[in-house]
Amino acid sequence: MSEEESPRWFPHSIYIASYQTDDPEKKLDIQETINRLYDKYGGSRSSMPAKLEFTIGPISGYVKEIVRQASQVLLVATGSIEAKTKSSGLITPRDEYDQLIEDLKKSLPENPGSAYSLKSIYTPARTEAAALIEGWARNLGQPVRSAGLVKGCLVATVKSFNQDSLLLPSKRLIISPCEQGFGEASKAVWMMCSDISALAACVGQMNRLYSERELIFSQTEAGETSTQLRINEILAELRRPLDEIQPKNLEAVLKEITVLFSRLSTASNSMRRDYIKAKGIFREMSNLLAGWSERSVDDYITNSSAEMHYVKDLMVPFRDFAQRTEALMAQLNTVLDSVRTYLGIQQHKLSIAEQTSSKEQLIRLVNLQETLHKLEILIVAVYLTEMARIVFETLLHESAGFLTVAFIPVALLISLFLGRILHKNH
Repeated sequence: MSEEESPRWFPHSIYIASYQTDDPEKKLDIQETINRLYDKYGGSRSSMPAKLEFTIGPISGYVKEIVRQASQVLLVATGSIEAKTKSSGLITPRDEYDQLIEDLKKSLPENPGSAYSLKSIYTPARTEAAALIEGWARNLGQPVRSAGLVKGCLVATVKSFNQDSLLLPSKRLIISPCEQGFGEASKAVWMMCSDISALAACVGQMNRLYSERELIFSQTEAGETSTQLRINEILAELRRPLDEIQPKNLEAVLKEITVLFSRLSTASNSMRRDYIKAKGIFREMSNLLAGWSERSVDDYITNSSAEMHYVKDLMVPFRDFAQRTEALMAQLNTVLDSVRTYLGIQQHKLSIAEQTSSKEQLIRLVNLQETLHKLEILIVAVYLTEMARIVFETLLHESAGFLTVAFIPVALLISLFLGRILHKNH
């Protein structure tokens, strides 16, 4: 936020909410929200960008949309033309600035991807920083998570706890410009609001990416265990003697493993794409926070480090899921190779059996053919003998029987001769 765009008053309470969508048709109509607030509070509004500035007695209010890639960020601030100091006792759980912020939030869209609640107080001397942090944390009843000096401001974040998820969509910060005049302090706070709006957009994108996969992450252990158990069962089946493994069973296992492999491959590729997106968000945040040149305060870790650690923690499940599924896929590849090997062995055995059967059948056919050949010779010999008998009975009636018997060897020789000639031609 440039100096020309920022209001001239000092923001005491700030709320920054980030909303994410990749579908242009599902983007929030922030101008409609601005119009509703204008109808309620009056003031001055604009549409490019969508913003509203108004006053209620001594309190000033400000609402503005900040568009960053796939994120819509709403900056809501309340303050006054006078800077409150630490000695004025502004750091309390609830004051009139906070109350107006809560009223404004009721008109905002629900369920932001990330939200930052900021409290700003002017501290003339940097030596008061530690006391300011301790007093603020004590009033809130929450320990300080991180603190540092950023662009002339003391920035501190309280620790939030979420036992059910890594997600921390809402965070609370304090900003205190120090060792500068009121005008410069006000500009410094507004510049921090701009930076934190950009940070909220990055964190919101990461939160949405994680929340879309959180259910899968929670089921990873159970899914991996069941898949590993099934792999072990299949390997145990493959260790049985070859004679006990039926080809139809191997085909069923091959189909099951192929389906499992396809599912794991799809899930792994999808998760790896999300991991690449997460690394892109991480780089964007890293570049943003590097520009802070944040210096540590006392023994606290810096806000930059805390934010980066938060995003890194959200990135770990993406990487772990991809690595674990790839490990399962490697095992499934081993199983697939084993099944293919067993199928190959079975097919080879079947081929050998078929070849043996074909050979035996060929031998039987050869034997049958030889038998038929012998029968052919016998039949021809009988036919010739009968023909000779008829001739002998006609011409030599008295010697027909003797001559017929004597002609039998001749008939056999003639049959053999004719058989050889016929088979030779074929």
